[in-house]
Amino acid sequence: MKYKHLFVKALIVGTILILVQTLFQNMNGLLSILSGLSKYLRPFIYAIFISILLNPMVEFIEKKLQFKRGMAIAISLVTLVVVITGTLIWFIPNLIDSFEDIINKYPAFQDNFNKYLEEIFTFLREKNLLFMNGEDIKQAIQNFFIKNMNNIRDILISVGLNVIDWIFEIFIILLGGFLALYFIYNREYFMQYIKNIIFIFYGEKEAEEGLDFLIECKNIFLNYMLGRIFISAIVGLIAFIVMKIAGVPYALLNAVMIGVGNMIPYFGSIIAGIIAFILVLLSNPIKCIYLLLAIIIAQNVDGYIIGPRILGKSVGISSFWIIASVIIMGNIMGTMGMFLGVPIFAIIKLIYVRVLKNKKEKLKIEEIQN
Repeated sequence: MKYKHLFVKALIVGTILILVQTLFQNMNGLLSILSGLSKYLRPFIYAIFISILLNPMVEFIEKKLQFKRGMAIAISLVTLVVVITGTLIWFIPNLIDSFEDIINKYPAFQDNFNKYLEEIFTFLREKNLLFMNGEDIKQAIQNFFIKNMNNIRDILISVGLNVIDWIFEIFIILLGGFLALYFIYNREYFMQYIKNIIFIFYGEKEAEEGLDFLIECKNIFLNYMLGRIFISAIVGLIAFIVMKIAGVPYALLNAVMIGVGNMIPYFGSIIAGIIAFILVLLSNPIKCIYLLLAIIIAQNVDGYIIGPRILGKSVGISSFWIIASVIIMGNIMGTMGMFLGVPIFAIIKLIYVRVLKNKKEKLKIEEIQN
């Protein structure tokens, strides 16, 4: 047993050393491999994600309402489909109208931007506040704006035109959903299977501790994701109500961007706010005041009222590691990594704390024996 433990530790340490060496020698190659793995494992990633989110509803219906598991899964699935379908039926037509309006008004946006930019530079010249060649600066800003507005327009167009990609992604999600239902229906089998694997390499006690650890990881992930989804929905709804009352252009589109952006800590809200501000500025500048008011109200409700109550210390990592998790996982897995970075790093911290605790306990036992 002792040699088996040494072999497992040597294998883990060797794997980490190889990854670190590869990271320093060929960063792009390692990121490409990880990105490729995440691409091929997407159905299983979706399956784990869906099963973790759907399982609490299934357990509630199964245990509290006394339905059999198959029926509980069916009721949960129907409820989820009805909610998602109803939401999409309301959202999609309004979003399509906003997309079409933005694409049609794109030339007018460019004209408005050039006009505002010229007014700003005229003011700066009159006040002698230009320390460099004003025309070069203005041209650089115009080129930057045109490039990024073209990117935004291309994204909006691609959302509507890339039908094949969307169908393929929906197929992968449905496949993940099917696997998730299988995971939930046979969850005891999979839990016992994992426990047996840990038992083969370690022992009965370690198998129990390993299973408890996986359950704790699941709870961290579930609490964070459900909390973040709920909070982001509230943030988007508050922003939408304020903008709708104030008559802000593209209120629904901006609210969706603000809500989805809120799913990514720090960076998401900033990026979504900037894009929304540009759209409103070029359409109706005076309404930018109400947009900023909507964002401030929504973010304060998140930061001081519902955020601490719902999330609390569910992840238990500092602001530095939250930012690091978004950057690192975003580089590895793209947008999905930015969404999942925080719970992944929270689980890594949990592993670190457990290993450190076991190491200290082992040292204390050795000191007592000596």
